[in-house]
Amino acid sequence: MVAQAQDFTKTMTVEERAATGLDRLSGAELEQLKAIVERYKSGEVAAVQKVAEQKVAAAEAKVLAAETKVTSADSGKKQPGWVNALLTLQKTSDKPDEAEVFEDRLIGELRGFDGKRRFRLQGGQVWEMIQADYYSGPPISSPVVTIRPGVLGVYWLKIQEAGLRVKVKLVKVE
Repeated sequence: MVAQAQDFTKTMTVEERAATGLDRLSGAELEQLKAIVERYKSGEVAAVQKVAEQKVAAAEAKVLAAETKVTSADSGKKQPGWVNALLTLQKTSDKPDEAEVFEDRLIGELRGFDGKRRFRLQGGQVWEMIQADYYSGPPISSPVVTIRPGVLGVYWLKIQEAGLRVKVKLVKVE
């Protein structure tokens, strides 16, 4: 049971409770949510996520090292674009301070969304949100996006016109 002093729902207005859907939860569901929030605040979830991210990053590094070895052994052939993109992403994730910001435009309009979304760029890349998020605002036609590497292999996609910044991962390079 979550202590009243740590009950985040007590700091919310009636409008906030309604907008987030907390008023539609059963008592048991609300208590479960409060317990999850307390675990998150205590750092338990962050520690588990950090270990998982480190394992993923190590596995990706092994795959990229193998690909680099194969492509360097066969340097007479032209590398596919996706290999170059992966190698570039690996280099930038190793040194996020020195990495350049990647800039492109979205294909089509950015409209409101709720949950996870894929962003198709004019350069042929497809990026997917890692965490669910939402956007509500006027449609924006082919907005400029910037993608900047963060720590532990995380990338941030920013759309200035929408005031939107989300964690993403590269899904596809066409």
